Amino acid sequence: MFNNNEETSDEVFEFFGYGSLLWKHDFKFSQKGLGFIKGVQRKFWQENKTHRGTEEKPGRVAILHETKEDDILWGVKFTIVGSSNIQEVKEKLNVRETVLGGYTSFYTTFYNEEGVHSKVLVFNATKDNDLYVGPMSDDPHDDVEHIAKQVVAARGKAGTNAEYVIKLAYFVRHYFPKENDQHLFLLDKKVQERLGNHSESVVTYFQQMENNTYHV
Repeated sequence: MFNNNEETSDEVFEFFGYGSLLWKHDFKFSQKGLGFIKGVQRKFWQENKTHRGTEEKPGRVAILHETKEDDILWGVKFTIVGSSNIQEVKEKLNVRETVLGGYTSFYTTFYNEEGVHSKVLVFNATKDNDLYVGPMSDDPHDDVEHIAKQVVAARGKAGTNAEYVIKLAYFVRHYFPKENDQHLFLLDKKVQERLGNHSESVVTYFQQMENNTYHV
């Protein structure tokens, strides 16, 4: 999809979204496309005390955990064109991901659905930042149970932490049918079980919003 206000320039900036950037982007972009990066998996091992939690009740958000080289993680590549647009986006991402989120950034290879590759910037949290908590148990199910309990109790400036998890799981299932994100899908299941009937309103709201406004 192309922005009608695209700036003509040789300058191009591309980055990869795998969390809330999949559906929440308050910046100008020229193009976006589906694809994947390799060697990582999505994990909810990062606390958040602003967007999806508070100092008293931190939430959990997705980060990337390095795994086998042939593992793939699906997401969206955003292409920004023009120096002023690039500067604006970088400033917003720096605040959103680095200052408030505790993330750093690195470049890796992005592959689109046809296998064509390009370099993209990716934001991720390392074990060195104060918000990183890592797995709470060596057993994946026990770890997710602990995360789910924390998620349903947390709310931040952007909304509830449960909304973040449910929206992300819905988006991944809907747009990336080849993705088998067991950690995310199990967490989604556990969060919805804890919420009971309240989880249905989150899913219904997101489906309506997605059908009306989001196109890839």
